[in-house]
Amino acid sequence: MAISPADLVQHYETILDQRMRGLPFLNTALEVEAVGFVNRDEHEIGVLITPWFMNLVVLPGDDRWDEHEPGSLCQLELPAGRMEFNVGGDETIGRFLTAVLFTTVADFPDHGTARDIAAEIMQKLLAEPEDAAQAVAPTMSRRALFSRAGRT
Repeated sequence: MAISPADLVQHYETILDQRMRGLPFLNTALEVEAVGFVNRDEHEIGVLITPWFMNLVVLPGDDRWDEHEPGSLCQLELPAGRMEFNVGGDETIGRFLTAVLFTTVADFPDHGTARDIAAEIMQKLLAEPEDAAQAVAPTMSRRALFSRAGRT
């Protein structure tokens, strides 16, 4: 069974409701949302926003990463460059890949801002090679790529 962005959202909403509610590090201005998911190389890639983190997520197509142990690392080539992903998931939803964008979302003032940043990240990561020089400078740090400070 393939994992959809809606399945991912439902899974993390369940985690929020059952295990996370009331924890002091949650940003209550944010909700769980899948942003910008697109099909790329038979997988779906997009950003998952939660009240406690923001990650780039790759949902499996034909390759379900069964040969990789959960917690192991793998690399994927994106138009903006090669990125390292963690193999994650669980028995409830299955395996998927994640790359941390923000380990904390405490400073996001509202969900709209988080959504805008997620959409901008997707635009920069998936810019076609002829657009990549303008979208992501070759010397741009990962921090700059994933922050509003990285805008030119």
